[in-house]
Amino acid sequence: MSVLKTIFTWWNGATTGIHFTVARRGRFVGQDELGNKYYEARDARDAYDKGRKRRWVIYKGYADASKVTADWHGWLRYTFDEPPTVEPF
Repeated sequence: MSVLKTIFTWWNGATTGIHFTVARRGRFVGQDELGNKYYEARDARDAYDKGRKRRWVIYKGYADASKVTADWHGWLRYTFDEPPTVEPF
């Protein structure tokens, strides 16, 4: 049942398509104490703003933005250039 859940449900973790995209386009940056994993694009090819690489989070379990800690939230929103694994908050 968990394989079908992974394939078809976006609200319960990440789907198979997201895992494929992350493996192909992303670079693992770190993980927080809640188990969420953070990634940054390898290049700025599909960036929303020029000069900024895309950043995203893969939630552990149910996808809820309130599960992102303050230090990682700042990194995701480009408030901090370095992730908390390199330069702690």
